[in-house]
Amino acid sequence: MKKQFIIDTDIGTDVDDLFALAYALKNPDIEVKAISTVHGNTEIRSKIVRKLEKILGVNIPIITGLPGDSRYWTGIEEKALTSEELKEPLGKLDFPKYDFDTTLVCMGPMTNIQYQIETGSSISRVNEIYIMGDHLYSHNFKADNEAALVVGMQSWKRHLITKDICKRITLTKEDLEGLRGNALGDFLYESALRWMKHSRVKEPIMYDAVTVSAAANEGYVKFKEENDCFISEDIDTSFKQRLLEVIKS
Repeated sequence: MKKQFIIDTDIGTDVDDLFALAYALKNPDIEVKAISTVHGNTEIRSKIVRKLEKILGVNIPIITGLPGDSRYWTGIEEKALTSEELKEPLGKLDFPKYDFDTTLVCMGPMTNIQYQIETGSSISRVNEIYIMGDHLYSHNFKADNEAALVVGMQSWKRHLITKDICKRITLTKEDLEGLRGNALGDFLYESALRWMKHSRVKEPIMYDAVTVSAAANEGYVKFKEENDCFISEDIDTSFKQRLLEVIKS
């Protein structure tokens, strides 16, 4: 049975969100029920999701979420879109309804999640949540500490993905070059180059793709139980090959 995902993302800044979402949407073991965007100009982020969906030929509900703290907005986000894509209006959708088998995957600050908790939405049905980051100094926590604390007080089965294991999954220039030749590969390649130039990194780290794999229980990420949650402690680096294979499929 496919894993039922609702994904909350700050896609458009670090390129790992784009790779993670492409991986989730193309993965035969995952069904993405809805995607919400968070942090900064969420309309731009939603339009990037829409562009990816059009490339992949899927039509999954996109919820333009709360902007939250925009300190980390870089200005490169809108460069993923053409002038026509920027102008094309978005439909307005409410936050999704959650079923008891829903897995919530948080790839950005948890502003949207706090809002849904406090407004009494069906998010209370969620059984498990996977979060990129593991402490208040992680970006997705410090960008909205209050939201992270509220989420931490829920009775959900929480899985926290640490930066340390993610740093073992990076994409080389050769890996990125190998994706080129079709609409998806070119979009990923150009977005990766833009992020690499802005952040001055030689190889983008696939933080959020690791988070998606962990949430899908693919077996690459190993966890240890600590206090009231599960924290990643190791990763099988063959996940990189799996990531590239699924995206190219």
